[in-house]
Formats: sequence, C-alpha cells, structure tokens
Amino acid sequence: MRRRTQPCEAALNAAEDHFSQIHNTDGAAFLYSPTDLSRMAGSCYLFLDNAPKAAGYLTETLARTGVQTKAAAVAAANLALAHTRQGKIDEATASLHQAIDIIETTRGGAGLTVAFGAGKALAPWHHHTAVRQVHDRLLTLMTG
Repeated sequence: MRRRTQPCEAALNAAEDHFSQIHNTDGAAFLYSPTDLSRMAGSCYLFLDNAPKAAGYLTETLARTGVQTKAAAVAAANLALAHTRQGKIDEATASLHQAIDIIETTRGGAGLTVAFGAGKALAPWHHHTAVRQVHDRLLTLMTG
C-alpha cells in the first residue's frame, strides 16, 4: 500500500504462510476463503500500478469464487480498473457489468465505491457504447 513492491510481496508471502496453516478443524477456519490471498494480491498489485499482474490475480479470484459475495463485487470492480489501465475497454466494461450484477444482489457499499471508481476511470472512453451502457447501469444502482 506504500507503493513499494518488495515490502508488499513480503507481506503477501507472510499472508500465504499464515493461510497455509489454517485447517477446517480450526475455530477460525470459517473466517478464511480460498480466494482471500489472490483477491488481496490483485488489490495490492493494482495499488502498485502493475495492472497486468493485478488482472491475473483478480481473474483467478473470480474464476474460483463461484458465489456472488461482497468481496467478489470488489474483485470484479478492481478487475475492471486493471483492464482500464491496460486500455482493454471491452474487458473492463464486462468486468464492471459483473461487479454491478453482484452489487445488485449484495448491496455491498465497498463494491459500489470501487465500481464507481472504475466507472470514473472509463471516462476517457465515454464515446464507446459499452462505456455509456455501464455508466447507465451505475446510475441505475443509485436510483434503485
């Protein structure tokens, strides 16, 4: 989070070590999800301005999630942002639609905040139909 790769990766490695010690018989196992590490890594690399690496982790997270959760909404919105930073507008709008689908179900505030940030990042491509459509959906979230 301090925009320094090495300490961030050291923290992710430490988290991986801790997560590997969690077992289903542990009292705290219900607090852990198998996608927690990839979701955190994706967010970290997004903050480190490494959009391709962030996209890889976030794509993995969403592929493994399979459930519409508030955390999945944040991951999908962050994936939209990672795609936008790479100029992949079709992928960005698809991910943002996915985030909106989840937010409509979960009504998660964090996902909504990240989704609006991703929508704002798409502003330079406002002339694209897909971008206008996703912006319309974001506005509908606020009125629905």
